[in-house]
Amino acid sequence: MEIVAPILNVILGIILLTVGKKFYWLLVAVVGFAIGLALATQYVQADPPWLIYVVALAAGILGAVFGIFVQRLAIALIGFLVGGFGASYVAGLINISEPFNWMAFIVGGIVGLLLVASVFDWALYILSSWAGATLITRAVTGGIGMNETLGLVVFFTLFVLGMVLQAGLFKEKPKPQLAEEIPEAPADKKKK
Repeated sequence: MEIVAPILNVILGIILLTVGKKFYWLLVAVVGFAIGLALATQYVQADPPWLIYVVALAAGILGAVFGIFVQRLAIALIGFLVGGFGASYVAGLINISEPFNWMAFIVGGIVGLLLVASVFDWALYILSSWAGATLITRAVTGGIGMNETLGLVVFFTLFVLGMVLQAGLFKEKPKPQLAEEIPEAPADKKKK
């Protein structure tokens, strides 16, 4: 059971890094699942351990349905949550103490919300890459005991890689084809 969560985080993180913007409802579902899993592992005292994953899956499905029907509101909420959790995670990596960790969450949430409000498409690139990098880095650093400096390097490398992959910055752009020139009609002769 302890190995399943990190593997799921890595798989979901890879999905977000590669196609998070294209399938925004998937971004909402994955974030809902990740938050549901985090909250369920802390607060649900389940006799069968798999019940925690049922609660997380329900949160993910709810998030996907919410994302499909109320797109802008769902993405705004996800912008706040992803920005907040990501900033809180990075604050932990650079050893910011607990009371200031909440301030990082709030500031990151506000930045995420403002991003969504101002540049919707790019906000989806940024938020899905941020969420994917957070999920993968948390799973990897917890699994192998990576130090904070290396964790930051891995986090920002994954974040940039996700942005590049999703925005298609290295995609070769098609060369514009020259339009066929239309010969000009002969000028009318002046009437005498």
